[in-house]
Order: sequence, then C-alpha cells, then structure tokens
Amino acid sequence: MAVLRVFFILVISILLTSRIYAEDTIIVKHYQQHPRYEFGLKVLDLALSKLEQNYQIVGPQTQELNQARGELLVIDGQFDLQFISTTLHRESSMIPVRIPIYQGLLGLRLLLVKPELNAKIKNITSLDELRKFVGGHGAHWGDLPVYAENKLKVVTSVSYDNLFEMLKKERFDYFHRGVNEIWNELEHYPNDFVVADNIMLFYPHPVYFFVGKHRPELAEQIERGMRIAIADGSYQTLFLQYHEKDIMRAKLDDRRLIILKNPAVPADTPIIRKDWWMPPSKMSLSQTP
Repeated sequence: MAVLRVFFILVISILLTSRIYAEDTIIVKHYQQHPRYEFGLKVLDLALSKLEQNYQIVGPQTQELNQARGELLVIDGQFDLQFISTTLHRESSMIPVRIPIYQGLLGLRLLLVKPELNAKIKNITSLDELRKFVGGHGAHWGDLPVYAENKLKVVTSVSYDNLFEMLKKERFDYFHRGVNEIWNELEHYPNDFVVADNIMLFYPHPVYFFVGKHRPELAEQIERGMRIAIADGSYQTLFLQYHEKDIMRAKLDDRRLIILKNPAVPADTPIIRKDWWMPPSKMSLSQTP
C-alpha cells in the first residue's frame, strides 16, 4: 500500500512539474523556414536566450507559405510572429519590435544580372540611368513601393523562386538583392548570373519582428532580450559572424552608391546605426533611417 502511495505521489509530482514547465515556457510559432530567414531566427533565439526562461521556437520543416499568406495568419493569431520590413499597415495591424534585425543591411542592394548584361549595368552612374532598365521584385514584399517612388520599371511575381527563372528568361534586367542574400543565391545559379560590378543601391529598409496582437507579452520579451543582446555585445558578434564575409566580398568602397527613397517606411522610424558595416566613405550619402 505504501509503495502504491509513493507511486501516485511521483505521478502527481511529474504532472505538476510538466504543467509548471509548460506554463513557464515561452512558445513561439512562426512560418519562416527558408534559408534566407536563418539569421532572423538566430536573432530570435539569441533574444529569447537572454531571458533566463524556458522557450521553444516552433516552425515548419520547409517553407510552405509566402509572406502575404503568412502575414495574414500572424494577424489572425494562428502564428505568433514574423520578421519582415516595416510599413504603416504592418505597424498598425501587428505589434512591431522596433529594433532592426539586420541593422539596415538589407537595404544595401547589389544587382543580380545575366553575364552578358553586366557590361551595361556596371557602368550605371545615376538613378536616371538605372531607370532605363527593368527590375524584378516580389509582388507582396513591403519594399515594392520603392520602384514607383523612384520611377523605376518593375516586373513582379508572387513566387520567390520564380523570380530567378524570370531573370533567366530576360523578363527583366536585374534582381536587386540584399548584400547579405545575394552571394548565397548566386551559388544556386553560378552559370546563369553574376553580381553586377561597380554599383550598389541603398534605401531605408528596417526589418522588425512583428508579433500578433494576441501575444503582447511576447513582443515585450523579445524587445527586452534584444536590448540585452545588444548591450552585452552578443548581437554584434552574431551579426558579424553571419554577414562580415559577405560585406567584405562585396568591396563596398569600390562601388558607386545610388540612393533610393522608400515611401513605405513610417516617418517616425528610428535612425539605424550603419557604422558597423557601411564604409566611412559612403556614410554621409546614406544618412537615412
């Protein structure tokens, strides 16, 4: 009888411990599993690790949703967050954690082009000259208004992968990609594309964690964790671990910088520190949020 009593006590203890663990564990559900999202997920993991609390980040095995569908599901409460460029609509429909995940790096764009077009693209010296060419872009990406604002021609697709096929077929002339994205993408198409020489574009393009309004405590936890990571230097270490090689490879000092306006960025967007990665020679030209 005593043995049975001890057994029941152990079972109840395990159940209570499991319940306490579940209640104390921060569960974060997301939909972004493409390789280009890896850094954002690492930043999320870093931020949550600073809270001295159990947490679990739950996502799909493969990328099953595009941004447009995923965003609707975050707003609807089926997912807890996404990390994506800021817009007025997103800041009103979700809770923004207004600490830029990429420190503005995603706004520094290099041009993916077919090799035979590089000779023309690399000699562009002004926005007017860039307007003679057609760019490709995701139809649902938050920075799409950059094209209209700067009077640039654009062809769009709802499919990220399809944009590379469209560039192959010359449906457009260039696909501008973040300096932290383009080299990995080029590895998948080494015989089809090159990174255009001599030229780079920049526009304000802060990417935030956007948390569904059903999880206000999660937004507060992520912000607290990110501020700790920035203060103790672990965020900068992670940033350089992921991006320093790509920045050095791009040889930014040797490129002409063309500044674009981004009307999608809210007027009160905090200024982003770019001195971690923008060459001093280009800093004065890029003093935008």
